[in-house]
Amino acid sequence: MILWLTYWYPDDENPIRGNFIRAQWLAAKAAGAHCELLFVDMALGPKVLEVSWERGDAGEHILKVRSRMWKTLYHTPIWAANLIAKKWAKKTGLPTPSALHAQVVFPAGLLAEQLGRRWNIPYAITEHWSKAGRWTKHKLFGKRVRTAYLFASAIHPVSEHLKAELQTALPAIGASKFHVIPNAVNLERFPHVARTLSPKAAKITLLGVASLIPANARIKRVDLVLEALADLKRQHPEVAWTYRHVGDGGRLKRLQDLAQGLGIADSVTWLGAMGAEDLHREYASADLFIQPSKTETFGIVVLEALHSGLPVVVSDIPAFEHWVGEDRGVRVELSAKGIAAGILELWERGMQIARLDVEAKKYAPTSVGAQLVESYQKLVGARPGR
Repeated sequence: MILWLTYWYPDDENPIRGNFIRAQWLAAKAAGAHCELLFVDMALGPKVLEVSWERGDAGEHILKVRSRMWKTLYHTPIWAANLIAKKWAKKTGLPTPSALHAQVVFPAGLLAEQLGRRWNIPYAITEHWSKAGRWTKHKLFGKRVRTAYLFASAIHPVSEHLKAELQTALPAIGASKFHVIPNAVNLERFPHVARTLSPKAAKITLLGVASLIPANARIKRVDLVLEALADLKRQHPEVAWTYRHVGDGGRLKRLQDLAQGLGIADSVTWLGAMGAEDLHREYASADLFIQPSKTETFGIVVLEALHSGLPVVVSDIPAFEHWVGEDRGVRVELSAKGIAAGILELWERGMQIARLDVEAKKYAPTSVGAQLVESYQKLVGARPGR
């Protein structure tokens, strides 16, 4: 049995947090892998420490920790390792795993290194985190991050550009340890809708999809889209420009105030979080998709939009280089001016997006699940790193 370890996972309060991890886990299970998942759910609580073991709707094991010191506990996974090693069999009725699969190096990778040592089993790390490379040099945690990678039997970045970044940051680790296994994306939920963006259309609907949690404020630059929208309305008042945003979080009020201050509040609709069916309707009815990201490891929503037949304007970062060429949209400087210029370029020339059949097969859950099963066959036979 393979035990997945993650601190990122969707729940009622955070329905989209780590949903890509859940999709990968379900893909592995559907492909026949015997794998359990442990979500270490840490958050602020009224007491010094309150711990419970629960089960999720899909059979996930949840170690729920509520504490006034939750940030300290989050940053010291040795505490969780001691608890899990002591309580795992009693609380779950399951034997010691054959191997561990950590999702994101900090802190799940550090937890895997600690548990792997206690149980004398190998572990792998799947890396989804855009900050992973930088954290190998973190003043407080860099050495522990490097150690977790060093003793992992395999490292699975979810994209080629993240693999290259990690190999540069970790020159002491041989290239054979790195193998890309992408996120599982069921693009069948977002079928292609044939449509043409007509040059200089009189009405343009822009669409954005991003969580509005405060932690994303410097990464998902929705504020720049609003500034770009105000600029577009000044440059071309004859066009009915509107922006619709899917996603919710603590930044919403500040962004609403910004839209009000820019004089564009009547042209912006905040839709909140939504499921795949409703999201596809938004993709199908929009004219352009806007993704203003400072950094991405994968960028699932851009892939979904393109598969739905929607042209995109995205920031010019490595994650989008292999997806977005001139036949699918434009990559632009991450600024209000750059975003507005990209939108105007596509508005002036028009566009029609072809089907993404190759990408649909590459990222299908069946394909990703098969790759995970193959990786486990090697992992279970590996010697522990220490």
